[in-house]
Amino acid sequence: MPDLTTMCSFVMMRINAFLDHEVDEATADAIRIHLSDCEECLNEIETWEQIRSAVKHAYESTLAPESLVDKVSDRIRRLADPK
Repeated sequence: MPDLTTMCSFVMMRINAFLDHEVDEATADAIRIHLSDCEECLNEIETWEQIRSAVKHAYESTLAPESLVDKVSDRIRRLADPK
């Protein structure tokens, strides 16, 4: 098993992938086990979760301008039917 410093680096390099559920199950399990023993990494993960939640909340009600929606929709129609 890697030493604590190596495992902390391993976790820090994979924080976002872990939070996005983009790591394989073995990696996720290793990270969860490490988090149960390492308060510093757990605090870092919690901080990232709070940041991601705040960003998501800040932009969840943001809508694209109607002119952009029209342009994108028009482009999609033209690509779908290239006469």
